[in-house]
Amino acid sequence: MAERVVALDLGVKWDPNAPEALLLSDDMGRAALALQAHHDDRDRRCVVLVWSIVHSARMADPSDEAISGHRLYACGLDEVLWAGSVQHSRDVQALETQNRVHPLHDPSRFERLTHYVVPLKECVVEVIAADITVHRSEGTTFSALGKVWGG
Repeated sequence: MAERVVALDLGVKWDPNAPEALLLSDDMGRAALALQAHHDDRDRRCVVLVWSIVHSARMADPSDEAISGHRLYACGLDEVLWAGSVQHSRDVQALETQNRVHPLHDPSRFERLTHYVVPLKECVVEVIAADITVHRSEGTTFSALGKVWGG
């Protein structure tokens, strides 16, 4: 089946043009993205997206000016303003394939993973994980990330 990006309604928006978006991930299966609140949001606290059972997390090009060059752009990413999920993700399939060499490999562990996509002004955040939750926290994106992360 072909990959398809569908928009996710996370119930919150962030400032798509604000700098200082921060992505943090560890080798224990966690990742978090801190963003400034949307200028129309009455709740001025930072938005922190937190993923669990993370297998991959990256923040990379392209920026919004070059987003049409992203491999998922024509697969629905062009319609995603805030966050999306990739159905039938090639990246999830590639993770499962590369892990087949492990003696205790269980392909069903990869069936519950979702490929999340968050287009930002300067980059695109992509996380492959089992789940996402939304948190709000006071302060800068740096301090908000620390509070939600547990630091």
